[in-house]
Amino acid sequence: MKLFKKLECLILEKALKKIFVLFILIQPFLDIYYLYSDNIVNIFKFSPATIMRILIIFVLGVLFLFCHRKSKINYFIIIYAVLIGVYFVFHHMNAQNFHSLVPGNFNYSLFSELFYVIRMTLPLIILVVSYYQEITDNLMEVIVSTLVALVSGSIVITNILKISLASYTNLKITGSIFDWFSSSYAGQYFELASKGFFSYANAISALAVLLTPLMFYFLIKRLNAKNIILMLTHLLAMFMLGTKVASLGFVGILVVTIGMYFFFSFIKKEFKFNNNIGLMLLLMVVLSGLILPFSPTMNRNNFDQQVQSQREGDKTVVTERNNKLKTEEKKTKDKEHKEESPLVKYIREHYVEYSINGQFIEVSYPYVNDPKFWFEVMQLPIEDKLNFRNIETLMLQRVKEINNNPKDNWFGITYTRMNNIFNLERDFQSHYFSMGIIGVLLLLVPYLLILLFSGILMLIKFKEQFTFKNCSLLLSVLVTLSVSLYSGNVMDFLTVTIILAFVEGQLLRNVLFSKSKKNKKISVIMPSYNDAETIETSLNSVKSQNYDNWEIIVVDDGSTDNTKNKIDGFCQLNHYQEKIHYYYQENSDQLNALQRALEHTTGDYIFILHSDDMLANKNVFKMANNQLNQTNSDALIADLELVNDEGKKIGKQRVLDYYKSNRTIATQVLWLGRNLFVDVAFWQADVFKNVVSQNYLKWNTPHWLDLRNGVETLSVENVSFPFIKYRIHENNYINSEIGELNVLNGEIRTLTRLFPNYKLPFYNKQYTIFRVYNKLKLLSLYTPFYLKKPENKEAQILKFVINKRMGNDFKENLFLNSVVEFYEKQNNREIVIKNIDLSEKIYLGSDMRAFNKNLIENKLSEFYLNFLSEMEKGFNQIRTTELDAPRVKELVTFMCIDHKVKIIVE
Repeated sequence: MKLFKKLECLILEKALKKIFVLFILIQPFLDIYYLYSDNIVNIFKFSPATIMRILIIFVLGVLFLFCHRKSKINYFIIIYAVLIGVYFVFHHMNAQNFHSLVPGNFNYSLFSELFYVIRMTLPLIILVVSYYQEITDNLMEVIVSTLVALVSGSIVITNILKISLASYTNLKITGSIFDWFSSSYAGQYFELASKGFFSYANAISALAVLLTPLMFYFLIKRLNAKNIILMLTHLLAMFMLGTKVASLGFVGILVVTIGMYFFFSFIKKEFKFNNNIGLMLLLMVVLSGLILPFSPTMNRNNFDQQVQSQREGDKTVVTERNNKLKTEEKKTKDKEHKEESPLVKYIREHYVEYSINGQFIEVSYPYVNDPKFWFEVMQLPIEDKLNFRNIETLMLQRVKEINNNPKDNWFGITYTRMNNIFNLERDFQSHYFSMGIIGVLLLLVPYLLILLFSGILMLIKFKEQFTFKNCSLLLSVLVTLSVSLYSGNVMDFLTVTIILAFVEGQLLRNVLFSKSKKNKKISVIMPSYNDAETIETSLNSVKSQNYDNWEIIVVDDGSTDNTKNKIDGFCQLNHYQEKIHYYYQENSDQLNALQRALEHTTGDYIFILHSDDMLANKNVFKMANNQLNQTNSDALIADLELVNDEGKKIGKQRVLDYYKSNRTIATQVLWLGRNLFVDVAFWQADVFKNVVSQNYLKWNTPHWLDLRNGVETLSVENVSFPFIKYRIHENNYINSEIGELNVLNGEIRTLTRLFPNYKLPFYNKQYTIFRVYNKLKLLSLYTPFYLKKPENKEAQILKFVINKRMGNDFKENLFLNSVVEFYEKQNNREIVIKNIDLSEKIYLGSDMRAFNKNLIENKLSEFYLNFLSEMEKGFNQIRTTELDAPRVKELVTFMCIDHKVKIIVE
């Protein structure tokens, strides 16, 4: 029963995570302008986007509470919900006692107010759920990249096509970015600034600002074509938006990011300075400097200054105008008017001359109800009257003053009333007016407290927590909250606050859930075969590490040179008898040697170092330990430095960017079954022993794939520092005929394991396109076209794959020919395998070298020759006994036909 409940919880946790990630990714779609149009809102009473968010968050909340039903967090959630409920009761009671000079008291609605409080609570639920979600760097990059592509990509495309909505008018723009540099568009920022098809320019600008530090983080961490294109697209989009928040915000974040990059490169030394990254950041600076002067942001700034100068006029005109206003106000005081007062009449006829916004004075807070207020406003300096946020604040202060209720400071005048006056474009301040101090404490201050707490904890644990990633997350939250204070329309805008809550939840998780920074033990597994000339160099590269908590397990796979003497001498010279352990076995190939070594490891991390390679530098172990302590990943992979026989650098093998996704598995199918990622990796010991050993070591399939039960990907992370210097020489194992067959066997097994789950139409053509992208180093942009269904052209693809390695002569190899023939025949035939001789060796993937050797030398047993003959005829069932079934299962797995054969046990 306990096992069932645990399994049930794991399934629900997985479902929760999937729904949660998808919910974050669809946020831009829920911000489309047309979902908030009057026609749509009138039908549903609220935007359908908001209703959809409430429903999905309700599902997430239920799943979360069920999965964590025994957690203390439930008590906190209950207490918080009670506080919100009690607050709302008092908030509503206070709203009943309201008086203003405007008839209707700005139309308070209990239902609308309750709906608003619920809406403000939703992101806090996301924050809690996010805190409990383990989001790896790879998944976070997918989320951030997707959001940037959706938001910035759509803004750039619609701007270039001139179909975007204008940021300030909701009409279509009349000019694209190419028109910014034309003098005919000078002063027409309202026709140039574009927001795509999104609702509010301020809010989408805040979202763009939120994503900017995270996009910079991934650009610096993984400089590839995809991230470069996304970053440049993001830059253009933020200038196209035409708001100060977006344009100047990008420039400010760019400057801070450059400072952070230098700090973490040269002072904190979290990573090495990369010239290419430095040039990329410099390019961003140059582009920003070239575009900003012509952008709608600067266009608007110049326009506003010009308007202010024109409206202000000379001092004589201003003085005469204000004197006339005071005269009309005096007439109103001197005489009772049953009809319209002189001041009201004068305001109506002349407010435009005083640069008063018509929406404010006629609709938001009508001058006919409170002419004295507008009399005071009209006498303000021109810059104060053109500052809309200032006028909005003055109107709300006046309403509070007229109501004269001290409880408004604590419970607010309600969001409904404030919104019916005007939604003050300055968050926290607007919420103070609408929700009061208590409302701000309950609904907004948690964001500030978490930010402050995270920052303090990062400083207290400076060495462990003050990392480039955490600083990027912190900066993302900080700039978003700063924008909310400056421009408003952020904290009650769900697209922004939901993603903000997601990021802040991850920040809090990072600073609280991070692993210990102690130097954990690294077990180095070193298979060796006749490498006496190079093994000392390999051992010395470990000895020279600025990191002492390591062990080396050497398994000599039947060497005939003086490898053992070299190791013994090295251990005696350095007193390493307790740190280096030597084991000898008859030659049985590298994978078996690794399995033997694995039995003797005692470390927290496992790293394979071949005896003809060496560690790249003296800080590899230290940096790997630090990175594994900061991440939730199963393993780290990195580029390889290529060296010749003399150890001189001759090049670099770039490791593809790893993503834990179906796209990566589909690409693996397309890449002829060859491992997409190098085998050199630092692994968490438990993952290596329980998962990797069963796939990579036992069956010679890619280390990052778990093919034991279906198809799963492990969590692997690219790092920016190299691990090893990989020696290139003619005697490399892959260059031998047996070595090539061994590798090909693993590739065929990988492909055939993936065939039941992934179908790639037009395989040959897609492969050609893949190769072109690979040659151009643009694979980060490539996504194969695939279907999650069984492949039906397996034989054709296998022929193509084998031909790429062996040419057309593969039919001379009995094993390869039998595999192809089997997939071509695929008939409904049954064979019988019973009473297998116990002395008969059943080969595993790690035994392919021995199998191929016997095959080439015509020494295969009669049992295997008969089985290969049956494969050439084709079959789909094997009838066997209970005793023989496990060996038959391994047999068909070795022959790469297990998913096509049903085993019937008598």
